Formats: sequence, structure tokens, C-alpha cells
Amino acid sequence: MLKGKTHRIVGISLFGALAYILMLFAFPVIPAFSYLKVDFSDVSLLISFLIYGPVGGFMSTLIRTILHYIQTGGDMGYPIGDMASLLASVSYCLPVYLIVKRAKTKTGLITALFVGTLTMTIVLTIANWFIITPLYLYILNFSVGNLRDYIVIGVVPFNIIKGLIISAAILIILPKLKPWLVKQYKFMAIK
Repeated sequence: MLKGKTHRIVGISLFGALAYILMLFAFPVIPAFSYLKVDFSDVSLLISFLIYGPVGGFMSTLIRTILHYIQTGGDMGYPIGDMASLLASVSYCLPVYLIVKRAKTKTGLITALFVGTLTMTIVLTIANWFIITPLYLYILNFSVGNLRDYIVIGVVPFNIIKGLIISAAILIILPKLKPWLVKQYKFMAIK
């Protein structure tokens, strides 16, 4: 099987496109904040990170984000949401990749998924406090009431729930893909 640059570029692109398709099936998890939605695109992106490393994973994330931005028609609010989604995906996948690269056990994977969820929650909490939510408030004349309450009641629980859902999906899917990943990519086998 072809394993050169072309194979790498096609693989990165395919994982980005798959992530975009998975992003279309988003659903809310907190009724009071129905615009905060979970999708399973991070599963595809994490696999890209694990196979192609941080640069390849980031490129898949960028492809997914650009495709989603194009599909939404470039509405004023979507660049903010797409950039937030890119930040969330990278802040989740990168720590998982870095930990799994060193600790190739099931316990290492579970620890990595926990750290990824925690990192994503912290990064998105800070980003929503200082950048994302203030941009929405300014550009879209959007109101969330008290910003601190919005962050504590909406953003933090949402990111924890999202991280747990994505982590559960990865724990279910990765073992099923493991034989193919090991065969095709000499994937770092998680014991």
C-alpha cells in the first residue's frame, strides 16, 4: 500500500471530511443552552492526531472547520463558532495525543481522555470569558445575562459533558478500529 506523502495528505483530508460530516449531526445536551451542541467530529480528529501526529491532526481539524464555515454560508456569527470549535477540538485532541504517545495502555488512554476533557474545559472557559462570548455580545448584539453565571452554568458543564461523551465514543470505537489501524498505519498499539 502506498505510504508516501500522497497517502498522508489523502488520509488527513479524509479524516477532516469525515469530521465535517459527523459535525452535521450535532445535538444539544443542556436544554437552557440549546445552541451549545455536541457532535462526534472529535472522534475522527483524534484518530487523525493519533495516526498523523499533531500537525496532521491540526490540518484535519482545519479542513473540518473550513468545510463547515463554507457550508454555513459565512454568516456573521459562524466564524466565531467555527473558531471556538477549532479551539475546542485542538485543546481536547492534542493533550490526548501527547499522553497516549507515551502511555500506550488502556489506563493511559483513559487518563489521556480525562486530561483532554479537563484541558478543553479550562481552555474554553477562559476563551469564552475573554474572547468568544464578548465577540458574540458585541457583533451579534447577543445577550447571555450575567457572564460569570453563563460560564459557570453553561460553558463549564457543557464542555465537561461534551468531553465525557466524546471520550466514551472513543473508548467504544478505538478497540474496534485497532486491528485496522495497526495493520494499515503500524498504529501505536494500546494494550
